[in-house]
Amino acid sequence: MAIVWPCPLNVDEYAAAGRDVEVPRVACPECRRPMTFRSGYWRKADRDRLRFFVCRGQCRPCDRSHALLPAFCLLGRLDTVEVIGAVLARVAAGWGVRRAAAEAGVPHSTARDWRRRHRARAPALAVGLAGLVAALGGPAPRLSGEPERAAVEAVGACWAAASRRFGERTPPLWRMWSLLTGGTALGTATNPLSKAAGGWVLMPSSP
Repeated sequence: MAIVWPCPLNVDEYAAAGRDVEVPRVACPECRRPMTFRSGYWRKADRDRLRFFVCRGQCRPCDRSHALLPAFCLLGRLDTVEVIGAVLARVAAGWGVRRAAAEAGVPHSTARDWRRRHRARAPALAVGLAGLVAALGGPAPRLSGEPERAAVEAVGACWAAASRRFGERTPPLWRMWSLLTGGTALGTATNPLSKAAGGWVLMPSSP
């Protein structure tokens, strides 16, 4: 299992820190006790341009470990969430997938897979994020009747509501999306976590 935490660094800064990157002690999603650290692993990012270290948290009472992913990641995706989000937003606005992929500098097949997963999850993402807008005290968002566009609009509405409530503590738009979905926005997991690092309440991320 992985836990996404609100990392303030950009991907280059994070990668440059290597194993010395500072990661907060987060709570175990099962027992809510602070976890210790247990080594980690290296993974690639940005079209194989970078390698960065992912720490692992260890919960001794539960005898489980969790990968601690910075919020610029999504589970199972090598590109940063900002790149992925930009492609999805352009496609939702009417761009062709090939054009959006070229603009982002990613292979067409990669962007096509992002779009396929997003399209499958769009109704659940839109409903879940719209619900969080209300939980954050924001006005009910008026969303498009087209699911993919509605899912992107809901991210923006949720970010606006969070910004009004938390101000500068609010993560950037697409990093917040990663936090709120536990990194599974484009994944295949069907059992979302109940809490994210930093106290962000998660929405159901099942398709």
